[in-house]
Amino acid sequence: MPSSLTGRLFLVSMLVILLFLPLAGLVLEQAYNKSIDRRLQEQLKIQAYGLMGLADELEPGVLWLPEALPDERFNQLGSGRYAEVTNSQGNSIWRSQSSLNIQLPNPVPNVFGEVNIEDINPPGQFVFNHINLTDEELIETVRVTVIWEGPHESEHIYTFLIAESLAPYLAEKQMFRDTLLFWLGGLGLFLLLVNALALIWALRPLKKLANEIQQIEKGDIKTLQTEYPTELNEVAKNLNLLINHEQQQRVRYRNTLQDLAHSLKTPLSVIQASLSKVDNQETKTLFSEHITRMNKIISYQLQRAVSAGTSPIKQKVNIKSSLEKVFTALKKVYVEKQISFDNQVDDTCLFFGDENDLLEILGNLCDNACKHGLSKVTVMSSSLDSKQSIVLMIIDGGKGIPESLKEVIFQRGKRLDENNEGQGIGLSVVSDIVASYKGNIEITTNQQKENVIRVILPGSI
Repeated sequence: MPSSLTGRLFLVSMLVILLFLPLAGLVLEQAYNKSIDRRLQEQLKIQAYGLMGLADELEPGVLWLPEALPDERFNQLGSGRYAEVTNSQGNSIWRSQSSLNIQLPNPVPNVFGEVNIEDINPPGQFVFNHINLTDEELIETVRVTVIWEGPHESEHIYTFLIAESLAPYLAEKQMFRDTLLFWLGGLGLFLLLVNALALIWALRPLKKLANEIQQIEKGDIKTLQTEYPTELNEVAKNLNLLINHEQQQRVRYRNTLQDLAHSLKTPLSVIQASLSKVDNQETKTLFSEHITRMNKIISYQLQRAVSAGTSPIKQKVNIKSSLEKVFTALKKVYVEKQISFDNQVDDTCLFFGDENDLLEILGNLCDNACKHGLSKVTVMSSSLDSKQSIVLMIIDGGKGIPESLKEVIFQRGKRLDENNEGQGIGLSVVSDIVASYKGNIEITTNQQKENVIRVILPGSI
């Protein structure tokens, strides 16, 4: 069974057409054949009546008929129309000239004993039969037995036989069958074509709806924009409401979490500042550790919660311009280190997702590069073979990271350099955001033995 709606509808309609047309052809052929048979039988009856009208009994038991009949086919050998008159014993008493070279069927069976012709062919009834005259010729016969009242009030029984070759009628039936097959076959192909075009036209709004939903997922458009037929208008409106609600909910969720984080950090800052008045060093150290831990948890959970990686609705974000924002901020933070920033990202490189997530990824990675690298931070881009993913490479020029620590640093709270400030959650946040987009992050080294952080994200160049 086809998986597409168009394929299923076309298959059903094709089966209906393929079943209906042969049945219709069979019915039409049977009706036409019956009309041909009825016409032939009527013609034979008329010929029989005409032959009886020409007959005359001049003497008792002697029936006279002219040698030549008005219908010229009775007068020509092998014309396909024959006539014969027999008496009550089945003996031929007159034959048409067309039947002189053939043997017509005898109305009286070749059996022993006396046979009454009236028992075989009741008087006044027309009896029709299909008979194989020869191996190559099939005829239709009509036989009627009459009681002839001749002169002197005598009665004699005669049987009139009219035979007609079926060759012309069989040829006519075959011609009708061939014509019927030709036209029904052409009609079937035409109906299938029309049906396919009708399905494509009727289901085009559904395809357009699916395309627009894909465009929304890729970030090309934000809402459904096409006017749809009545049946789909409500669906499109509800989808737009759902999309708008999802976007507003995400913004509301992000703002609420940021407000919550701010509300928690403020009293924590007050407590942290009040610790300077505490005389007991042990208590002071304990409180300080727990406050630091609470700050880490708040920051970490906030960054995880606001990530839009799991949302099916994406945006197209220019990576080069977003990276410039990160570099501008880092230049102010690390002005004393005089770090140079090299943005080698392609101008057409796009990220399919939320810009805040991209800024979080680039910001954390570039910040770590500034802390642990030398005097230059380089970011490069490339595309994968799938054309649906991009690769970002952050190079800081620092010394390589040991293999045993390359996985550890992506764990929450793990830091390679305890001397630098920070809470050790930056790379774990980056790892979670990348994972939410079904991407990948890894640490490698280039030919110059420099650190290279390689990030794969959904996007294109």
